[in-house]
Amino acid sequence: MKNSNLKIRIIGSPGSGKTYTSNILSKELNIKTTDLDNIFWNISSTGNRVKNDYINRESRLNSILLNNSWVIEGVYINPWTFPTFSEADYILVIKTNKWTQYYRLFKRFFIRKIINYRPKETLKNFKNLISWSFQYQKDLDNFIYGSSYSSKIIIIKTSKDLNDFLKLFN
Repeated sequence: MKNSNLKIRIIGSPGSGKTYTSNILSKELNIKTTDLDNIFWNISSTGNRVKNDYINRESRLNSILLNNSWVIEGVYINPWTFPTFSEADYILVIKTNKWTQYYRLFKRFFIRKIINYRPKETLKNFKNLISWSFQYQKDLDNFIYGSSYSSKIIIIKTSKDLNDFLKLFN
């Protein structure tokens, strides 16, 4: 199925299933997907994460937004990402059970340790991510439900919800 003029923004807590959802949408709708982490971060030669500067991030994101269709996923609700919300046709908010999210983050951490994933992840980074994700859910709810985007928002809690969304395009 091809949708030449469809713009979808996916947002949710770490471990909620944003990348999984974006990959399914990309395949089913034949739309290129972008992970905002790949715009926000640059992996240094030492394997550490280094933030790209604001101008670089904004420029790279704007070039993606010029496309007729896109799926953009990420946790970011910063001014540089606001155009992804305003230009999106749909904003999918992934709301997964917090224990499922924590399990996924734990599993991701250990798999990345085993395969020597870059950037390097430490137990301290993992602990900070868990703490941050707890607060992030509150910030996300405040942003989404306190914004002017309510007509675009679709909550995805289960695979059935995702399948129902995909049925809109059959």
